[in-house]
Amino acid sequence: MTELSTAEICDRFRGMYVPAVTDAMYELGMREQVLPSALRPLFPERSFVGIAFTVEGAQIDPPVSWEEGTVRIASYLEAFEEITPDSVLVSKNTGNLVGHFGELTGNSAMQRGCVGVVLDGNLRDTAGVREIGLQVFYRDVNPLTAIGRWEMIAHQEPVTIGAVTVHPGDLVIADFDGIAVVPKADILAVLSRTEEIVEIEKKVRADMRRGISPLQGLNEHGHI
Repeated sequence: MTELSTAEICDRFRGMYVPAVTDAMYELGMREQVLPSALRPLFPERSFVGIAFTVEGAQIDPPVSWEEGTVRIASYLEAFEEITPDSVLVSKNTGNLVGHFGELTGNSAMQRGCVGVVLDGNLRDTAGVREIGLQVFYRDVNPLTAIGRWEMIAHQEPVTIGAVTVHPGDLVIADFDGIAVVPKADILAVLSRTEEIVEIEKKVRADMRRGISPLQGLNEHGHI
């Protein structure tokens, strides 16, 4: 990202939408990296764009005591100090026995500039997360504490969710249609083509509303 700052890139992508981004990746000959549709948004109407900050956690089996659990979860809590503005927390978790993210850690993430969370795991404290307005795409819900039952095993390392491997520094854009991941090396190329597509679609949309057929729109603008 030498030509534009992270903030500038994210600001420009915020005017985009996921289908335009995936169309751009397709037209550029890239693999369209879309996370599983089972990850659903806490706020259906909200979107986010940011840079991946990755976390991977695993079930502690058998569980340990609260005292030992607080020691083993400390590294995860410390990792929040590394979150920077325009980050998206991407959390990959195994096991289904606990809540993997909640309102208290959500407050911490937001204060450090986190704009959204992709949680391949269980959300808890949903009322509190909704109250602070943090958008989370999550797999399931579970009210149980993670302490003594779960621990972070890596952060800022690649994580695989579904068929997509997310690397720290990749761009993540999410809306109700899904979650797309743009590799760091391709962000500027995808941004440029996505902006072109959005402008073309404005023209196609206007034509459709005037009664022009979709085929005519494709022939006229080269996109539909």
